[in-house]
Amino acid sequence: MKIFIYLSLILCWIIFPVYPFGHSLLPLFSLDPSYININHGSYGSAPKYVHEKLQEYQLQAERNPDRWFRLDVQVAMEKLREKLSKYVNCNPDDLVILDNASSGINSILKSLKLKSNETILYYNVAYGMVKLTLEYVSTEFFTQEQIIQIELDHQTIQNTNLLLKKTQDTINKIKHVKLIVFDHISSTPAILFDIETMIKYFRNQGILTLIDGAHAVGAIELNLSKLDPDFYLSNTHKWLYNHRSACLLYVKKDLQNLIHPIITSFGYLQSFQNEFFWLGTKDYSSYLTISDALDFRQTIANETDIYNYNHQLAKQAGDLIAQMWNSSTLTTNDQFISTMNNIELPSFIDTLDKMNILYQKLINQYNTFLPMFQFDNKFYCRISAQIYMELSDYQTVGKIVLDTISNMIFFPILKQTKDHFHSV
Repeated sequence: MKIFIYLSLILCWIIFPVYPFGHSLLPLFSLDPSYININHGSYGSAPKYVHEKLQEYQLQAERNPDRWFRLDVQVAMEKLREKLSKYVNCNPDDLVILDNASSGINSILKSLKLKSNETILYYNVAYGMVKLTLEYVSTEFFTQEQIIQIELDHQTIQNTNLLLKKTQDTINKIKHVKLIVFDHISSTPAILFDIETMIKYFRNQGILTLIDGAHAVGAIELNLSKLDPDFYLSNTHKWLYNHRSACLLYVKKDLQNLIHPIITSFGYLQSFQNEFFWLGTKDYSSYLTISDALDFRQTIANETDIYNYNHQLAKQAGDLIAQMWNSSTLTTNDQFISTMNNIELPSFIDTLDKMNILYQKLINQYNTFLPMFQFDNKFYCRISAQIYMELSDYQTVGKIVLDTISNMIFFPILKQTKDHFHSV
């Protein structure tokens, strides 16, 4: 099997040296042939090659656990940080690897101290986990008055000047802002923000920035030295192709002494890297496959080609589905579209109950899935583009949605239990 995977990679490179994208790449992944994965963004998908490497690391650990945990894995993780730091252009000493974005957000928000007159700002489009963590710290560490949400609508979300003006209005009213939390690429709706401009704007006012870049690394070019955030995190398993789960956490050097992992273990009071590295006995294999995922990407194509294919496919697929549904995409401006797009659902889906029934039917009856959400009084779905997808996949799912809605019209709509645990 391993030889077959390697030969497949080499064959792809020989036959398709520039744009080997689309269904020809599906054999390199382990996806069910009957499953149309237009929701790659939620959980990602690792190539077979990466999964083979995962098993090699696990076997190495089993052969000699003492050597693995006391020596080998530490060396391997240091090499990984060096390699990943070059990919995102930062100092490896400012980078640590965690399980997921939830671990990073919790570590930062539960480490920071606020004076009684200081506040934290965030936007209504923040990911649900971020909102809940902010709610938790507002009751356990701070006060509810110290955590303030700023409402964005379909205009402010795709106009950086309007967004900053609205944020500044809030800052002027409350004064002492310690930290602002915002997305690089938000989840629902999926919008690519101009965080370089935003970071500079807030830094000029002495406000720390925490960037939730869960959907960024592997989806767009990421240059942390250029962006210069105070805190930045990104799930690597979503778009970079490593085995789930893993997340990079960047903390500016002069702030590292303030930040601690949510688990206290033997690295406590040592270096920033050591404190986050040793959090008890665990399987580091998923982390280590980040290196193999980077190798896989180089075998397939250059980074710019991967970014461009997924971006263009997301845009074209959004336009296609919107036309099929007689609706529209949330934005038509390329500047705010990454590898995901948002399409307004057909007009029949006008309640949360109907939306919930639709997405339950998609996953239970049609073996596909669309994240759906309400934003600014409209109902949308989010699609993800990926190198193994083609425009025909989105046409198929678009028709499935229309057929499902047609059946829903002729049958009573029964209220169903909301799924509280879907990741987007």
